[in-house]
Amino acid sequence: MKLKYIKLKNIRSYLNQIIDFKDGSTLLSGNIGTGKTTLLLALDFAFFGLRKSDLSGSALLRNGENEGYVEINFELDGKDIIIRRNLKRTSKSITQGSGMFIIDDKIEELTPIELRQKVIDLFKYPQEFLTKSKSLIYNYTVYTPQEEMKSILLAKSDERLNILRKTFGIDKYKRIVENSKLLISNLNSSKKEFEIISSNLNILLDENEIKTKRLVEIDSSLIDIKLKLIGFEKKINQKKLELSGLAEQNKRKIEIQNKINLLNVKLNELITQRSRNNSETSDLNSEIESIRLNIGSEVVGEVSVILTDIASYESDLNKLEIQNKEILKKSGELQYILSESDKLVNGIISLDSCPLCKQTVSEDHKNHISVNESEKLSSIKLKLSDNDCIEKENLEKISNFKLKISELIKDKNLIELKLIKKKNLDSKFIRLNNLIKIQSDLKRDIGQINSQKICLSEEFEGIYFSQEEFNSLSEEILELSFDERNLNAISAANEKEVSLLKERIDSLKIDIEKKKIFKQKIVKISEILTFLEKEFVPLMQLTEKQIMKKIHGDFNSLFSEWFKVLVDDEDIEISLDYDFTPIIRQNGYDIEYGFLSGGERTAAALAYRLALNQIINTVLSEINTKDLLILDEPTDGFSSEQVDKLRSILEELDIKQVIIVSHDPKIESFVDNVIKFEKKDGVSEVI
Repeated sequence: MKLKYIKLKNIRSYLNQIIDFKDGSTLLSGNIGTGKTTLLLALDFAFFGLRKSDLSGSALLRNGENEGYVEINFELDGKDIIIRRNLKRTSKSITQGSGMFIIDDKIEELTPIELRQKVIDLFKYPQEFLTKSKSLIYNYTVYTPQEEMKSILLAKSDERLNILRKTFGIDKYKRIVENSKLLISNLNSSKKEFEIISSNLNILLDENEIKTKRLVEIDSSLIDIKLKLIGFEKKINQKKLELSGLAEQNKRKIEIQNKINLLNVKLNELITQRSRNNSETSDLNSEIESIRLNIGSEVVGEVSVILTDIASYESDLNKLEIQNKEILKKSGELQYILSESDKLVNGIISLDSCPLCKQTVSEDHKNHISVNESEKLSSIKLKLSDNDCIEKENLEKISNFKLKISELIKDKNLIELKLIKKKNLDSKFIRLNNLIKIQSDLKRDIGQINSQKICLSEEFEGIYFSQEEFNSLSEEILELSFDERNLNAISAANEKEVSLLKERIDSLKIDIEKKKIFKQKIVKISEILTFLEKEFVPLMQLTEKQIMKKIHGDFNSLFSEWFKVLVDDEDIEISLDYDFTPIIRQNGYDIEYGFLSGGERTAAALAYRLALNQIINTVLSEINTKDLLILDEPTDGFSSEQVDKLRSILEELDIKQVIIVSHDPKIESFVDNVIKFEKKDGVSEVI
């Protein structure tokens, strides 16, 4: 991988800056606080994004700004790649949004996790680093702050060893062993479970053998029973056939007897009916004679004539009543006029002046009105008298009409009564004639029934039926049927037992097969357990030891060699114990790391860092970040001679692109490129 440029927008002390990178070694030079370390943090952010407790948005986004981004351009496997990650300030925090990924001009918008996945895939780092907060491989091959490297040297031995195991990818052997032990435990549990499940296999096999033998015995017994049942069935059918013949004869006799009984019932009913009819005929003759005497020879008048007379009288009566109503109405009107006239005369006589016009009413006027009203009253009284006379005459006529109508109604009722009696007489004649015909029919029917009885009696006497023979056959059939039922019950019980046996045998076969499978599984598990416990786990443990031994030997060799190059002091020797803890001996005595001088501590940390870089690149040969190395203040506390020795180490490493962050001006003498930084008014720039 080769960096080409990095672009910063509102990142810490940078407003808008592009820094180009070239092949070979490059020095990022400038005073403390000019923004050199910011580039390394921005590069880390562009590759892996924000990480809790390691790299926060508030540590990157410039104060007072709401948005910012980091964009890097690098070349990898001949492909031109651009990654941009964005920062945005919200009301609660600073977050990273969707980013941009461009490879050979093909643009993708990706989430932070998707970008991280792309980087892991490009760098060919193990996939487990996708979910970890920090990529140890990147830290120990590309960029590790010098102080952080010093801290790993001072860490506890088991903590350091775990970090290095993860970095080298060797911790997988430990996980394999742990998982294998867990698998062995689970397999042992399964084996015990399967042993318990299959422990009664022999019992089931014995039971299956017993049940199978019993099934054969019952099948043989069922064949004998079925042959016997066939014999019983033939005998019973033969007896039933004989019994059926007798039953049919008996049935016919019963049917004939029932018909004779029915004919007797009908005959009794006909005789009784004929007797009742004779009695009714005698009664009818007496009633007819009585009605004839009652009606006599009198000619019955026409009712219609009487009804016509009644209607005529009622019409005249109605007219008179209407006339009287009119007279009464007119008399009432005349009485009203008479009353009003009296009031007028009396009112005029007592009136002195007109209430309307207020003029004086003269005596002449009063007399004139009185005379006129008197004449009018006389005329009205005369009319009232005439009306009274007419009304009286009409009332007399009405009374006569009502009397005549009443007499006519009586005559009508009398005639209608005689007509009803005449009608009753006619009906009795009709009934009498019907009874005579019925009596003739009854006589004929009685003769027919007697003939039928004679025929049926002769047929009844000719049918043979023996009750004793019938009872004997019935008893034989009952005994045979009882024996047959017993055999059927035995057969049903045997068949039920056969069904249960077959069901149990089928169940046993299934259980036996399952338990045989479990037995096979036990054998297989035992083989696996033997392999895991005797071969696989020891092999993994041995492999881990061999790899760690090889790594430790190479690591120790490089670490000691490069420390000697950087520290030219024959009195100090440095090496690694098996926990990769530096062992420092001075004049034959072990000393603590903290008792070294500043330059010696830096040399130890740098040697450890470079040795770790080489070991990782060798062990994880497929990773794609071998060609880039970033050193942050690698010469802190170095003498001029030690700085020169750093140059020879870098030449020996032969890394295509080395970026050194330092304010030591002597480094400028042996690097290929120098990028200088300065900060003015809180803004970092390249000069």
